[in-house]
Amino acid sequence: MVQLDERLGAIAELVLEAVEGCENPCAADIGCDHGQLTAHLLERCGRLSMIASDVSGPSLDKARRLLAAKGLGSRVQVVQADGLAGIDRPVHAIVIAGMGAETILKIVSEGKEKIGSAALILQANVDLPLLRHGLAEMGYAVEREVFAHAAGRRYVTMLARRGETRCLSEREALLGTAVRGMEDEGQRAYFAWQRSVRVREMEQTAALSSDKARARKAVGSRELEWIAEAMNVNACTVKELERLVGGIAPYELAEAWDNVGLLVGRADKTVTRVLTALDLTDDVIREAAELGAQAIVTHHPIMMDARKRVTDGDREGRLLLALAENGIAHIAAHTNFDSAPGGVNDTLLALMGAANVCGEGCIRVGDVEAGTTFGDLCARAQRKLHTVVRAYGGADTPVSRLGCCSGAGGSLFPEAAALGASCFITGEIKHHVALEAMDEGMCVIEAGHFETENPACEVLANALQNACDALKYNVTVFCSKGNPFGR
Repeated sequence: MVQLDERLGAIAELVLEAVEGCENPCAADIGCDHGQLTAHLLERCGRLSMIASDVSGPSLDKARRLLAAKGLGSRVQVVQADGLAGIDRPVHAIVIAGMGAETILKIVSEGKEKIGSAALILQANVDLPLLRHGLAEMGYAVEREVFAHAAGRRYVTMLARRGETRCLSEREALLGTAVRGMEDEGQRAYFAWQRSVRVREMEQTAALSSDKARARKAVGSRELEWIAEAMNVNACTVKELERLVGGIAPYELAEAWDNVGLLVGRADKTVTRVLTALDLTDDVIREAAELGAQAIVTHHPIMMDARKRVTDGDREGRLLLALAENGIAHIAAHTNFDSAPGGVNDTLLALMGAANVCGEGCIRVGDVEAGTTFGDLCARAQRKLHTVVRAYGGADTPVSRLGCCSGAGGSLFPEAAALGASCFITGEIKHHVALEAMDEGMCVIEAGHFETENPACEVLANALQNACDALKYNVTVFCSKGNPFGR
């Protein structure tokens, strides 16, 4: 039997559902391409006959060869045609998939007479709200939606029929059957993906102040609210968010001198949006406010020293006032995230392509591929970390094991050397320490404090989103894309 991926498999199941119980069932595959769906359906249902059409002659040649090889040619009419023009008899189901919503709506609109009472099995690549709106306006009601994943994308397949309809609200057009509640994990995964698309769009426009950017942020914010309402049912508080951060970066891993956990905010306040960032800055607080976030989770903490007053007379005082004025809580995961599995230093070594990683605390060491030189690693660091590095060592020096301590970790190169590293990447290293490292045969890459730590903010955002989703919390997590140094 012809095997289908999950996307085509979802279409096949709806077709078989639509023709079940029909006498002499017949279906049409519009835009049949290679003919795999047509062949699979004919193999699955021995009573079924089909019309397979496409505007492409080469595609139809592929379909004919496949159907002939499977001995199915007598049960299918293969025709080169545009839209529904190839349908010359009543059919019970019509598949229109792999196209944009506008194209699908045009085909349906122009072929209403040929559709008759047939079920429409539709799968649009883009613009699902437009498709739902258009179908409702033409009198087609969406009865079912099935969710599938293939080739890194999420797909919705709709089963629609002629029936009583009404104009859809924007929310109904966006959510489809999710308006009635999440039916399965596939549906939940689809909307999680849709949420991530809007998060990326809003992150990119968060710092922009044009009318177009503000309008897009407003639309994205509203759509995120609808998606979150459909996906999640549990409220999350600042205290619960702090606990989730501690699950990712256990607070007991923090150094005694550090300042981690909830630093500013009311523990019982509800959180629906969170922004992660490396540092708490004026720009990050403005970005959080633009995104509607009630909490900011940073790597670097504030209030490392005792304060006797909070005024606008110094940078940290202004930040504290801005947090309070905007009603935003602040949580920090500093040295605990440096040391945590999958945290800052594991992220840095993963970007550098190291394998078989070991180490404890904030030191990590891993193997690099055979034949790697110090020059290769410097070039990789510049490419992966988007920076210009300082190189301490000979470019042709062979390296088999790479060590790291992100941020201001230069003085810890001996710990990496003890684990077999001959090259060490860090954010900052003092001049005399670099000389000591080279004297002991260690090459050093100084890649910048911000640059070696900032990639982990995206990791933290993803981990937090996954933790919130696992508990079905109504929380959307963003990651700040800004650089406080303007690079």
